[in-house]
Amino acid sequence: MTKGYGGADLKALSTEAALKAIRRKYPQIYNSAEKLLIEPKKIEVTAADFLEAIKT
Repeated sequence: MTKGYGGADLKALSTEAALKAIRRKYPQIYNSAEKLLIEPKKIEVTAADFLEAIKT
């Protein structure tokens, strides 16, 4: 799936997958004008997050 990806590509893919996991766990985060605290230990980046990220 990632054949031919360079380091920057993999970093961008990982970042997007992490953002998808955050949006899934805390959907209200982008609808709030306030700063919200998130608990990083409660965010689990899954294979599904990577598959969704690779589509974009």
